[in-house]
Amino acid sequence: MDVLGAAERVGFSERDRARFQGLEVGDGLRIPEDAEALIEYCGVQATDREAMLAARPDPDNDPEWWTIASALAGEVERDMGLALPSTAFRGWPAVPRNASAVGLFAIAWALLANVPRLLELHRARSVPESVTKATVSALGGVMSTHRQVFGRSGIGLMPLWGPPLRFRGADYEIGRHDFTRAQLGLGDGVSGYVLMIHIPPSGPLDVQESEESVAAAAESFKRWYPEEPVHAFVCHSWLLDPQLAEYLRPDSNIIRFQQRFDLLPLLPPEDPTEGDRELLRLGLQLPAPDDAVDIDSIPQDTSLQRAFVTHLRAGRHWYGRTGMLRGWS
Repeated sequence: MDVLGAAERVGFSERDRARFQGLEVGDGLRIPEDAEALIEYCGVQATDREAMLAARPDPDNDPEWWTIASALAGEVERDMGLALPSTAFRGWPAVPRNASAVGLFAIAWALLANVPRLLELHRARSVPESVTKATVSALGGVMSTHRQVFGRSGIGLMPLWGPPLRFRGADYEIGRHDFTRAQLGLGDGVSGYVLMIHIPPSGPLDVQESEESVAAAAESFKRWYPEEPVHAFVCHSWLLDPQLAEYLRPDSNIIRFQQRFDLLPLLPPEDPTEGDRELLRLGLQLPAPDDAVDIDSIPQDTSLQRAFVTHLRAGRHWYGRTGMLRGWS
């Protein structure tokens, strides 16, 4: 069975099916023999571990999801150890809302299938086990968020960008942040490497912890990837939208984080509501609809929640912005 046909049969939209174009099923999904131990190693809580093991895909009973998981696992294996190319990376789409339990966990199995190869890569690069464990714990973290946001066990209802990069060795969690190795291509042969800063939703964005995380990353990647000298730290996030300063205190952690970056010019997205949904999903950790946001359904318990609603009621939008970190070297 080809992956495009499988994706159509389980209900992926035409746009989302395009993400699977060119992927090969290969020899099928290779589930590690010690799968249960690896799931626990990846920080998955007991309730989610049981649900994931019960939703293990089978080529005979779940041929479509087996095919999709096999193709995505093959993509991770193909790109193992490679930095994010200058042409960027398109994340994995969310599965259809009516997906079965197997469908909700299929992407998790695609990631888990590559953990043995990832561990080999980390050992070869002398990455400490503490960093390895923190990095793969993204699997457990996403499952916890998934259950909190959607009320269902799994991983599939959230579009995924970071986890596929973590499980191929392009992204590492070091302290408060995780960092993506990325190629920088400017044309005419000008190239280099940058580290992209991400902010996992693991608690307050403490400024000192953030600075320590960046400093540790700068030193660590010199040792782990000496052939990839880092020329800059870059962050693209809703956290860098300067409009937040209209609503948050000047001494808030978010505003202090913003002040460390030089913003690049805004390139307006084709869909002006794209940033609204990103802030809703990543900042407020609420389900992001495919169409208009239901403002009346947003809680008003925090300053960020109130800012989100006030801004949209005024007919305005939020934007993910890109910034270059100042003074890190």
